[in-house]
Amino acid sequence: MGLSVLIIVNPKSGTFKTSRLVMAMNTFKSAGFGVDIFFTTKTGDAEARTKEAVAAHNGAYDMIVSAGGDGTINEVANGAVFSQTPVGVLPFGTSSVLCNDLGMKGDIRKAVKRLINGTPYDISLGRIRTNGAPERTRYFIEMAGVGFDAAAVYGLNRQLKAYTGIGAYIYSGINCLINNNFDQMAVSIDGGFIACNTVIISNGTCYGGDIRMAPKADVRNPSLYGTIFRYSGRVEFVAAVADVFLGRHVLNKSKYVEQVEFKKMTIEGGAFHCHVDGDYFGKTPAEVPAEVDVVQGALRLVY
Repeated sequence: MGLSVLIIVNPKSGTFKTSRLVMAMNTFKSAGFGVDIFFTTKTGDAEARTKEAVAAHNGAYDMIVSAGGDGTINEVANGAVFSQTPVGVLPFGTSSVLCNDLGMKGDIRKAVKRLINGTPYDISLGRIRTNGAPERTRYFIEMAGVGFDAAAVYGLNRQLKAYTGIGAYIYSGINCLINNNFDQMAVSIDGGFIACNTVIISNGTCYGGDIRMAPKADVRNPSLYGTIFRYSGRVEFVAAVADVFLGRHVLNKSKYVEQVEFKKMTIEGGAFHCHVDGDYFGKTPAEVPAEVDVVQGALRLVY
């Protein structure tokens, strides 16, 4: 019996083209793989199909490949978590943060060959839990955010994103900056409290495309990096963002941003917008802390 791959495709992803999908299929087939294709039509389809493939097919697929954006691979990861089925990713999204992190952005044929010849690594995943009503748990591969950047994701105009890609995030971010109340949250990192306005949690290096938010992060390591933002107004916020672009936050040269390595974090002090891998997750509950931690060896990722 030959090798087989299931490609889960989000046809609404930023760089999807039928020709690119056909190229991926033909490259797999030329290497001896049988190929099944599944097209998503709504949020949750990729996760549900992955769970079905992992459970019902009894290991029939040698690999499940996400052909979409970071939201699609997040769903695939949540569907395959704690299974032995290897997962791969192809760059079909608007920003494709994971593909950037793995050096797989761009040429589809080269990316498929990387998967065919790649090594399955047991990687760590970040996990966020909101213990409110109802209790919710979500795993993330690259990043999660609580505060300003998640509010920008919440306010995203989906139609504008379809036409402008990353421009829709910039537009939403400007709107958030104009209307932001600069609320403070209390973050506890491995036992020590920090007052801040926004926290970005990194499991991988990149953020928002190719911004190197956490240069020391590695999905194979059992730790996360928290980028902590403190600002009291718009001018300080803009200065904080500039410090990140200049890499000052990782050199301890910023007044407004610092980065810490951690294994467990709690967030409290109010209800704050939250995203995982760029998709909106909801608000943290005001009445109990939200928890973020790292789960070692949670996913088999091929690259």
